[in-house]
Amino acid sequence: MNKSTTWESTVKPILVLSVSALVVSLLLAVINSFTAPVIEANEKATTLAAYVEVMPSVSSAADLEEVTDYTTPGVSGVVKYTDGSMAVKAGESGFDGGIVTVILGFDANGTVTGIWVDASTQTSGIGSNVANADYLAQFNGMDGTQNITAGNGYDSYSGATYSADALFAAINDCINCYNELA
Repeated sequence: MNKSTTWESTVKPILVLSVSALVVSLLLAVINSFTAPVIEANEKATTLAAYVEVMPSVSSAADLEEVTDYTTPGVSGVVKYTDGSMAVKAGESGFDGGIVTVILGFDANGTVTGIWVDASTQTSGIGSNVANADYLAQFNGMDGTQNITAGNGYDSYSGATYSADALFAAINDCINCYNELA
């Protein structure tokens, strides 16, 4: 075997592939550096809008105060309003590791004033149905100081066991955090 054959059949393809991979990796890193702040800002805006949605006494997200002194696992955000109402955001792992995110609003007495759910990571048309308004209506007005379970006054979602279990776990995370801070 001569040197020319070794270069053409072994070294050159490895070199070309390595340089190509390096260039593509650098381009992806540059694109990520531009899009990451935009994605983060959009997620924050969506969360703030959901906080306002579940707290009927609040008209603007600017009126909310962030709370950071909680230790409840699964909770990723808490805000409160001057009238004693509060909103808690939690997420739990559903089907295939996708996160079901829940934001519960509570009035000063611990009654649930609203629920917002993002189940977009769940199977479309099955697990994602745990975010349907008709299904979520069962949680409005519930006593937000007591943990809940499927079958004890609250229906699970047939055919979406993992997603429904994640929903109930995230709701209970919100309730536990409310009780911790109340």
